[in-house]
Amino acid sequence: MKLSLRQFSQFVMPIIIGLALIVSLSMTFSASAQQSDANTLNLCVDPDWMPFEGLIDGKHTGIASDYLSLFSELTPYSFNILPTKSWKDTTDRLKAGDCDLTLMLNSSAEREKYLSFTLPYFFGPNVLVSKNDIPFMQDVSAIGDLSLGVVSGYRLLEEIPLYYPGVNIQVVPSEEAGLVAVEQGVLDVYVGSLYSTNLLIQQLELTSLRINGWISIQDKLRIGFTKPNEALVPIFNQAIDKITTAQHNETLYRWSNVQVIKETDYTLLYYFLAGGSLIILMLLWRYVVSAKVMTVLSNKNEELEQVKQALTSANKNLEYVSFHDDLTALYNRHYFMSALKTQFARLSREQINSVIMMVDLDFFKKINDQHGHMTGDKVLKEFAGVLTAALRAGDIAARWGGEEFIVLLPEANKTQSLSFAKRLMKAVEQQSFEADIQLTISIGMSQHKIGDSIESWIERADTALYQAKNEGRNCIKELA
Repeated sequence: MKLSLRQFSQFVMPIIIGLALIVSLSMTFSASAQQSDANTLNLCVDPDWMPFEGLIDGKHTGIASDYLSLFSELTPYSFNILPTKSWKDTTDRLKAGDCDLTLMLNSSAEREKYLSFTLPYFFGPNVLVSKNDIPFMQDVSAIGDLSLGVVSGYRLLEEIPLYYPGVNIQVVPSEEAGLVAVEQGVLDVYVGSLYSTNLLIQQLELTSLRINGWISIQDKLRIGFTKPNEALVPIFNQAIDKITTAQHNETLYRWSNVQVIKETDYTLLYYFLAGGSLIILMLLWRYVVSAKVMTVLSNKNEELEQVKQALTSANKNLEYVSFHDDLTALYNRHYFMSALKTQFARLSREQINSVIMMVDLDFFKKINDQHGHMTGDKVLKEFAGVLTAALRAGDIAARWGGEEFIVLLPEANKTQSLSFAKRLMKAVEQQSFEADIQLTISIGMSQHKIGDSIESWIERADTALYQAKNEGRNCIKELA
């Protein structure tokens, strides 16, 4: 049968147009689904690493959960939670490519073989835990022949032997296992994060243990992406830069005050209530006795809470005083050298830039002579505030001595460090200090180069500073 042109346009053309629309819609939905899948990342989560991370009734919780909410807002990505059995299981699954990222871990030479890292966004100290009868330990070097517990898969297993060769390290499967081993006398000392170990000591009621020292290796927690996803690092670095200091502090305060609430199970009581009058009388008698016991326990818990608060406050004060200059509240020389050793070891392994900057307040002696030392101290504190405000995330500033200050700019090249120095000089010139004093500064800079020692690197920056002072002050000099 032949169709006329008019019949073709009336009957066949609508069918062809309809099929074309169906194909077009199908392709649109398929592209949309692929885009949605591309924006979903598989996140490996350690189920038992509080307060950093955990799972409660299948829900992600801890410090990492707060940051995950921020990253969900600041990036176009959503996250599929993949629980793991342990921290070692997390690293194994990252190596296997079962997940795309994990939120909180330190960078190390071994991990950089299979992960790419963002900038650090959460910092925390590592501490030594022992029984009360062991004297205070300033650092890992004070351990001597004692055994030291470290969790399997932790970055400390790589770095402690590097900086402290000869330490008797014993690998434990988890933080809980390490602390219990110290409490039972199987291990002498355990090393781990201040926040997680302090929480576990409370939860497990290990009253014979105490935080007995700290180590110079600080946690600098980052996001670790598997190598196929390393293109996401710059995107998440931008998100990290947008997180405010208030948001960081709010997260730290919330999770450094975690308390564990234990609920009493009254199921057995309902079975007893189904009994006869004799059983009811026995339960009433038991209730009276239990009430007395609970009163005693409540009083003891209040005493323990007071002791815990006092210990936490003492530990924080001890840590702060040992790391900071008491006048300016900047880091002190001891802490700066410890941090510099860690950075220097990394520079020995990797091809990255890093700059040391020496800063001197011009004619500061004249301020003390004309206005008195009290005014001079106020000027030093005010300058420390200006310097702190100019720092980038990850930069470290310390008071070197007198009116001299030192700054470490990790991962900064010559252009970036010069920009920072100019910005600091301008901020100082615009600041009105105590007694309307107008201040200028001289700066000496030195970039790390192959063959440097820590001493030669600092000495080169110091020489550059003296050149700046000899050439009239209020200027910047750099020695390559």
